Amino acid sequence: MEEGLLRKKLKSWLISLGIDPLDLKIYLDSMTHRSFAKEINVLSRGNEQLEFLGDSVLSFIITGYLYNKYSYFSEGKLAKLRALLVSRKTLAFLAKKIKIDEQVLLSENEELSEGRNKESILADTFEAFIGAIYIDKGINFLNQWFFKNFNEFIDEKTKNPKITDYKTYLQEIIQAEYLKLVKYSLEKSEGPDHNKVFYSVAKIDNKIIGRGIGKNKKESEQEAAKNALKEMYNLIL
Repeated sequence: MEEGLLRKKLKSWLISLGIDPLDLKIYLDSMTHRSFAKEINVLSRGNEQLEFLGDSVLSFIITGYLYNKYSYFSEGKLAKLRALLVSRKTLAFLAKKIKIDEQVLLSENEELSEGRNKESILADTFEAFIGAIYIDKGINFLNQWFFKNFNEFIDEKTKNPKITDYKTYLQEIIQAEYLKLVKYSLEKSEGPDHNKVFYSVAKIDNKIIGRGIGKNKKESEQEAAKNALKEMYNLIL
């Protein structure tokens, strides 16, 4: 699609979202995946810089929202909720909700590998889009726009945090609080080949923070992460 049509399509989408752009190019940049930039020989890393900015801005406005609305929560619980709200899974969902999957510019190879449905691409592009709004319209507009569109979803997520990937959730909390990586190791496995039981532990700096048992290594690691969340944050799971 030629650039003129791309701009027209993009502006129409932005207007439908309640955004009257001052600088359309910054939004075009936010939708440009690095694979597309490379394919058209642009000396650019696509939307990666905007993604970097948007990640920080998004964390800032969500932190402010949680502080103002749930200031009676403990610091640990606030960090836990923030990690859930800025998780890759959540951001990919929000991206789909506003149809970023229909706007992102991908290379032919990414298109063929169903890049428009990849959680990582959707989440990263959503962050880049947030960065673009911040640059173009400012923090006050962004804050109002974001919560006007997603307030109901965020409140529901905050009141009923449903977690399916405990390892990812635990890592996002630990990363936010301690800038550390959670590592997993298999302690042992027992039983016959057709009915083995696996025992894994979750560790930070070689200190065990959770133990788990499962029918396979992956299941036991998820259980270890779940138990670490219960132990460290008194989370009911």
